[in-house]
Amino acid sequence: MWSETSATSPGRHAWLRVDLIVALIALVVLLPSSIALLTEPATRPDPPLLATVIGLCLILHVATFVAIRRPVLAAVIANAAMFVLVLVSTFGAASTSFLPSSVAYLLVIAQVAAQSSRTFRILALAAGIFGAALIAFAEPQFDDLRLGAFAGLSGAIAAAWAMGLVLRVRRDQAEERTNTRVAQAISDERARINRDLHDVVAHAMTVMIAQAEVARAVREDDPHRSDAALTIVVDTGRTALRGMRSVVADDAPLEPLPTVDSLGALVESVRTPSVQARLEESGARGDLRADAALALHHAVREALTNAVRHTAPPVDIEVRLEWQQGAVHATVRDDGGSGTVLTDLGSGIGLIGIAERVRLAGGVLTTERRAPRGWTLRVELPVERSPA
Repeated sequence: MWSETSATSPGRHAWLRVDLIVALIALVVLLPSSIALLTEPATRPDPPLLATVIGLCLILHVATFVAIRRPVLAAVIANAAMFVLVLVSTFGAASTSFLPSSVAYLLVIAQVAAQSSRTFRILALAAGIFGAALIAFAEPQFDDLRLGAFAGLSGAIAAAWAMGLVLRVRRDQAEERTNTRVAQAISDERARINRDLHDVVAHAMTVMIAQAEVARAVREDDPHRSDAALTIVVDTGRTALRGMRSVVADDAPLEPLPTVDSLGALVESVRTPSVQARLEESGARGDLRADAALALHHAVREALTNAVRHTAPPVDIEVRLEWQQGAVHATVRDDGGSGTVLTDLGSGIGLIGIAERVRLAGGVLTTERRAPRGWTLRVELPVERSPA
């Protein structure tokens, strides 16, 4: 719902969730299979050796979980476990490195390729190939097939490494596309603000120049008309200063700019039998610049829209306005309703433009997830003149 201002890439989180699921599946499927093979009556090793091999298999699976956050450390652990497994023989001439749990080593290699720097990626690949050579040339049953075994094992390791690298590239591309969308949204918002600022100033200056010319022309013959023209100049200048850096909607250019008083109607507009919304205000009001008041209005409107659009009813929304010395703090909280609603409405970057508008007005916008559900949006804006 509020992913517009998330500092962490959503794609990154999705990647980590998939990793966790894969590691869990490997643990549930491969570890019991390895134990079943180890406990076959015909090939069952001595109890101490059996416990050692099962412990090493468990370490390999633990390494797949460690690799989600610490891939390099997990690679060191996995390589050490595999090296010991290569040296232990429980199936006659067969190495324990061919147990099903050994596949977990490939998951660790993929994680290193997906998350680590180039140096560690190359080292992990080299360590894997060295391990493949150790298995192929130290295993007695590969007397006539050593090169083939080495090629097969190296191919499996290289494939896992390449898969991790492909996932890394795809994730980086997704993050780049997200960053591009964010940059474009900020650029569009700045262009809109600059265009509207130009319109406000150009109109005001045109009126002021025309009225000043009239005042100068009739200054001697008609002082009253001259005074009236100068009054228009003063009023237009003040209006332009108040409206400077304010953005006027293109589809409603004749409507007055939103003010703090507009927030009540804004909250009222979303209130329905399934949406409870309320506005609470504390402290004595100070003077808020036109651009800051407009930024505040848009931020609250976006928060209300997101809460209604992305949350299943019934929804409870609280808008709190706190006036303090030198600043006004606005907080919009929703309780998350009965769950999240997936929708394709909206561009997904609405808060990015609002955050830029708030920043240009001298303020700060932040969002955070509430527990167990819901979101909180906070806006802090400067006040020109604090309450006495």
